[in-house]
Amino acid sequence: MKVLVLFAFAVLGCSLAGARIVSKCELKQHLAVVFNSLPDNIKQSGLSGDRFLAKVVCHVEQLSGFNTSAVTQLGKQSSQESSESGSASDEGGKSKPPNHKQRSPQKQGGISKKDDKDMTLYGLFQLPEGLVCSDNITLPNLCGISCNKLTDDDISDDISCVVKLLTDIVKNGFMTENSKKVWNVVKQLIDDKCKNLNQYFGEC
Repeated sequence: MKVLVLFAFAVLGCSLAGARIVSKCELKQHLAVVFNSLPDNIKQSGLSGDRFLAKVVCHVEQLSGFNTSAVTQLGKQSSQESSESGSASDEGGKSKPPNHKQRSPQKQGGISKKDDKDMTLYGLFQLPEGLVCSDNITLPNLCGISCNKLTDDDISDDISCVVKLLTDIVKNGFMTENSKKVWNVVKQLIDDKCKNLNQYFGEC
């Protein structure tokens, strides 16, 4: 199983290098390859099928706009930014990535106001710093990666991290390390955020 998943990630890494905005159909295709390589007992828990993929890809569309370099800051800093007039780029600060939308902490699905203080979310799937990645790679995190790996053009490590979170919850439930925080991330990924999920991939 590990060999199959690693092979799928290798294929993804080669095929998506250089991408900036990933299309809905492209992301669906690459996610399907990875999830279809999982053991049957994992797939039977709901991690398969177009409806499941539609939930995940819809999450990506709504939170990152399919932008591989999307970064969102929650909590204290985002509150200060939203109260300022004008954008950071207008004032000579760092410009935000294309298609980046600043979201208020109260509206960030699956992450409570209590948990989001000074939190930064990275990449296509808007995964949280500290839990799944770290700016300092020597610090422990569930996916064992630096956060900048979630904002580069190669999305294979993003997908690898998401698969790990989902399969850990399925296999270990609340025995999973940091289970409450992991469940909050997983809940975002599988919530029905889009209408007509059965037709979501109609153009694909």
